[in-house]
Amino acid sequence: MDFIYKLDHRIIQFINTRLRNRFFDYFNIAVTYLGSDVFAVGLILALVLLPRHFFTPLAVNAALSLSFSATLVQVLKRLIKRKRPFEVIHTLRTIKIGVDQYSFPSGHTTAAFALAMSTSILTTSLLFSTIFLVLAVMVGFSRVYLAVHYPSDVIAGAFIGSTVALMVHAIAFI
Repeated sequence: MDFIYKLDHRIIQFINTRLRNRFFDYFNIAVTYLGSDVFAVGLILALVLLPRHFFTPLAVNAALSLSFSATLVQVLKRLIKRKRPFEVIHTLRTIKIGVDQYSFPSGHTTAAFALAMSTSILTTSLLFSTIFLVLAVMVGFSRVYLAVHYPSDVIAGAFIGSTVALMVHAIAFI
């Protein structure tokens, strides 16, 4: 665990000191909201309103994946109680965006990957799948860039969101 802790600190400090600029600040603030509850619920509602033959299964899978993964994230956050990077590393420059109390795992990244994986599983378009997965990776990076999560928080969130989406799909189509 000490190795992961040190690596987390090195990566976030590198990003925070070497990659920060005004354009990326605004860009990452916008990107991070693609993993928000508001975006996820809005996307699911939009999918429900579109033609049923494709989008209804996607909306159901996405909604179930988001619900189960969000519940798991909240349980883990309360069990692990990891402080956010900007609370621990006082030299970090952070942009104060709304965050809850604990850092591990990243809920935004979990939601982004649950949506991306649900979409990728149920679409035949490689382009569409790639776009959603790239956006999910961008959400994860934005969380580290904004100094609200460590890289390991984001990796755990990506794993949880992807795994839960795969499990929901496997169970739904048994």
